[in-house]
Amino acid sequence: MPIDDVTDFILERIQGSFSRAVDELPYDGREGGFQAWNIDSWDMIGEKLAIELPRDCSGRLYQALVDGIGDDQWCEFDWLALEPDESLRFSWNQFCEITKHRRRFFFHDINRSTGYEPDRRSPLEFLTEVCNHAEGLGLIVDKPIGLTLYRARARQFRRPFRLAADLGPPPAEYATQSNRMNPPGIPMFYGADRRKLALAEIRDSMASVGRFGTTRTIRIMDLASLPRVPGFFSTAPRIDRLVLRFLRAFAELIIQPVERDNRVNVDYIPTQVFTEFLRDFDFEGGKIDGLRYRSATGERGTNYVLFADQSAVADAVIPESWETLDSWLRLTGVSQVNM
Repeated sequence: MPIDDVTDFILERIQGSFSRAVDELPYDGREGGFQAWNIDSWDMIGEKLAIELPRDCSGRLYQALVDGIGDDQWCEFDWLALEPDESLRFSWNQFCEITKHRRRFFFHDINRSTGYEPDRRSPLEFLTEVCNHAEGLGLIVDKPIGLTLYRARARQFRRPFRLAADLGPPPAEYATQSNRMNPPGIPMFYGADRRKLALAEIRDSMASVGRFGTTRTIRIMDLASLPRVPGFFSTAPRIDRLVLRFLRAFAELIIQPVERDNRVNVDYIPTQVFTEFLRDFDFEGGKIDGLRYRSATGERGTNYVLFADQSAVADAVIPESWETLDSWLRLTGVSQVNM
């Protein structure tokens, strides 16, 4: 391959992630030159890009790469702002602080950007941006009819659960526990795509496990099968690489275990707010039915939280004479476990 083709490609990737210092940074010769972090082309290749040339003993190839790129000084892409992944992570931390310790119900515009602070976002701006990025990266997916999910419920000796009403989401008046994705009083359906994972999640040796199947296509945000972050030398746009890096970190943040003490009433609030926001967000193809995420237990499989109460489960409730229930989950089997 001609060396010019190699250096043109490397230069194109550098220009996609860095800027020329002469175009971006203030300069003061009395203060040592450029007034922010910068790096020359020589160090860019060897230190920042970590290109190794083990057979280039004389250094001729290395020098040819530097000559082809040009003897420039490089700086951050936008030196006055955080990188997109760092900026979103900063906004998530701000979001957690606001919802945990400053406001509980009406907080949408707190910390709203005035247009001069690129890394400042209100909770509403942050959540909207996350949803738009997720949709843009293809994380809103359809799951076909017949998706099988397992839901386990701890039981007492010789007192098994067998009915859809007992193994599905609890009635609203009994949904008193604060969970990762739902606050007390708002039931949702938690399930796992593997039976062993459903058991691992309840951390109990005696349980009834219901096998449920979906009776219609459902749409979910899938944070469990995120694609790998493209490397620096991929042709993926810079913003896609960095946003995906954030989403992978975000998918880990929202599954971090929380001790089952009074801290759950505070530490689960950010993920509860996030989930409720998803529930009503108008994605391009319409609203979604839930979220898929990895488990923090270490057990194989993935978890689902679906925006489904008892009325969404066939035969879980008896409708009133004037009522028509929109059920889209059905109990298809039950097993009893005593480990």
